[in-house]
Amino acid sequence: MGLSPRYILLIFLLAFLQAEEFDVRDIPLQDQGRIKPLDTFAQNHLLAFYGKRSIKEMDLSATDWILNLILDPQNGKEQKIFNIRNPEVVSSIYLDWSTEHKYSFNEILPGLTNQAALISVINQKPDANRSVFEKQLLELNNNAMRFEEISYLKAMKLLPPDEISETDEWSSPLEFIVNGRSSEPHQDAILNALQQYLSGRLAGQEASMQSAMENYKAALLMVPGELFDITVLKKETWMNRVNLFYTSVGLYLCAFILLGLSWMIQPLILKRASYALLILGFLFHAYGIYLRMHIMGRPPVSTLYESVIFVAFIVILFAIILEYFRRDGLGIFVGAVSGSIFHYIGFSYASDGDTLGMLVAVLNSNFWLATHVTTITMGYGASLVAGFIGHLYLVQAIRQPENKSSLKSIFNNLFGITLIALFFTLFGTILGGIWADQSWGRFWGWDPKENGALLIVLWQLMMVHMRLSGLAKPAEFALGMALNNIIVALAWFGVNLLQVGLHSYGFDDGVARNLFIFIALELIIGFGTYLWPGVKKKHHFV
Repeated sequence: MGLSPRYILLIFLLAFLQAEEFDVRDIPLQDQGRIKPLDTFAQNHLLAFYGKRSIKEMDLSATDWILNLILDPQNGKEQKIFNIRNPEVVSSIYLDWSTEHKYSFNEILPGLTNQAALISVINQKPDANRSVFEKQLLELNNNAMRFEEISYLKAMKLLPPDEISETDEWSSPLEFIVNGRSSEPHQDAILNALQQYLSGRLAGQEASMQSAMENYKAALLMVPGELFDITVLKKETWMNRVNLFYTSVGLYLCAFILLGLSWMIQPLILKRASYALLILGFLFHAYGIYLRMHIMGRPPVSTLYESVIFVAFIVILFAIILEYFRRDGLGIFVGAVSGSIFHYIGFSYASDGDTLGMLVAVLNSNFWLATHVTTITMGYGASLVAGFIGHLYLVQAIRQPENKSSLKSIFNNLFGITLIALFFTLFGTILGGIWADQSWGRFWGWDPKENGALLIVLWQLMMVHMRLSGLAKPAEFALGMALNNIIVALAWFGVNLLQVGLHSYGFDDGVARNLFIFIALELIIGFGTYLWPGVKKKHHFV
């Protein structure tokens, strides 16, 4: 028998039991404009240097790695921590090519020093004019500088400002040592607790380390103002550890496998289990989004990574609702496949570090983020669901053209989802105009992003009109909504390639290739499945 709702709920609740103790991973610091736990800081930097968020070969977490580096910088500089996969870069710093691609700080430093003049020239070039080699050499140099800053605590802004500070800028312990700056009581308490923890860790004294963390937490409670929330820091640390989105994509893949098996053996049991796994994956997915909203204090739709994950959430929500009414596996198929694909795309945009980055200034408006951006993103999600169902209709017309009831049922779902997509895209576009008037002083400026949103609305209006007027048959309507995926992709991703307009926020890396592949596949699959019945019929008569 399949998993019942009570078991799904129990699994979900058990997964979110969190430890209450303040841990070294929860220590707050300021980095890239926001307050984050030490665990996030360590993972992001280890990812930049090493290419992974932990060192499994040494059984080291990111936090353990960074603490070991602070305690023993000389040994840390001998660790092969820099992942260099470009042979040209390796050669330029006078090193031998290694199939493991790993090099230590002490190995790369002489070569980088010798290339200082070249690096200076590269630094002065606009990013668009830099070659792949130049970008990677510059990145390696920046990583090496950052590594050295971490090793003697220069890069670690651990000390909150005092009460009379005119800025919210935190300070590193090095600034107090080198500059001889006076410190506030909470800063002294933090420094003392940090020293106690590092001494205890060096001596292997667990009791001293625990006592230091209690003192550290007490010191944080002395910080004036409301610069951070310890419970929020702990939630972020916990989120780093459990990888909610990786769990959800795993469940989506399992749901897809069980669905495939259900079409061969014992369909009822396996289909129920598949549906339960889809729902469970969705709950993990939803909780991950909630945590991101709670940590950042805004909807999760401000970066390319966030929008992909949120669109996936919307798509799967519609898929679950679709399956609830159809109970034939169509919703499970849509949800499991699209959820897996969107997560994969999202992960590709999360490989460069912190996905909880600060907003571009124009986006820093919670009200409009909660209205326009969220609404238009929901429109993207609904549109993609409609496009997916359009593909399924065309495939079903090839597989079982005689099954008119099945085709009619799929088409009714397609038309209904299209109307929902039209509502959200139209309403979201109107809200975007209001936001534009508030932010830039005009309702409409023919910005590429605005044009893309308008094109989605016009295309969907055209398809609905053609169907209601009888100009488009069900198969043609299905093809039109499948091709609508191309328009959504161009409006969502493509306008960023132009690097013009008020909506160009800089997330264009790697988009062009993926976008071209997607468009080519949509055209081939869409027109291929639409034309195939006619070609097959013609061939049959010949």
